[in-house]
Amino acid sequence: MITFFSILLVLLCINILLLVFSLKGVSGNSKKNIHKISQNAVPKLYPEQYSKTAYKKAV
Repeated sequence: MITFFSILLVLLCINILLLVFSLKGVSGNSKKNIHKISQNAVPKLYPEQYSKTAYKKAV
């Protein structure tokens, strides 16, 4: 029983360490990406996004 809990504890510690390091990496990358986006960027609109046709109910 002690062996099981010791292995479980080691795996949980490794999991927590990996989680902390991955969250640090994500927070650093998100700040960099915000500055790369241009203020004058025009989004692309596709015909199905701005069509004004009225649809009938299916049922």
